[in-house]
Amino acid sequence: MTKRRVLLLIFSAPIIFWMLSVVIVLGAGEIGNCEIHEGYVNSCSLSGYDFGEVLYSLGLFAAWGLLLVPLLWGYMFVGWGAYEIAAYAYRRLKK
Repeated sequence: MTKRRVLLLIFSAPIIFWMLSVVIVLGAGEIGNCEIHEGYVNSCSLSGYDFGEVLYSLGLFAAWGLLLVPLLWGYMFVGWGAYEIAAYAYRRLKK
């Protein structure tokens, strides 16, 4: 994989996770006929298991997670930059 593809994958990961959480919450709400909102946890039984707490957490991320994407991109950019600096220093000292 090229650096550009890795960088694209890393920076698109928060958007992918956000879209995945939206799809899971909407799908589980429709399949299990569950009420999911940001106010409090409602019980939601799917296949005999209660997924209310998990769906509540995913629902919060689905509702407000998109606001965190710029912050996550900033952290990833700093991490990627630190990696590049360390790799450059390693290559330079190796010569």
